[in-house]
Amino acid sequence: MSFAIGPGCTGCDMCVRACPRGAIHVFNGRYSVVGLDCNDCGMCAIVCPEHVIYCDPTWARCWGRGCPLSANRYDSWACSEGRRRCDGCGNSLWRPPGSDRWICVRCDREARVMCPKVRKAERATDAEPAA
Repeated sequence: MSFAIGPGCTGCDMCVRACPRGAIHVFNGRYSVVGLDCNDCGMCAIVCPEHVIYCDPTWARCWGRGCPLSANRYDSWACSEGRRRCDGCGNSLWRPPGSDRWICVRCDREARVMCPKVRKAERATDAEPAA
């Protein structure tokens, strides 16, 4: 689902320090969560003294271990949570149980599975007007 930072942010930097993924950045003096980098841990919202960080319903939720979309056939697989991405399609890479090799279930296994956060980021990019 990712998080968003609403009005009232004082720029105290607590969220930046609490984020284990480095998903919070400052753009033009305004704090923002990069949805594709966020793993939905919620630490930013917990530490925010202004209580202006909230779940952003426009983003897909990162299910972490066991995703894509909690499909039973991948429940025991490890997800890279976007930290490792397929060079071919940009999908998050997965590691099968008992393996140390990361694979793309879409390209390597020809499954029609795409990380919901990667899909959301692609759609957002496709919708941006050309400069």
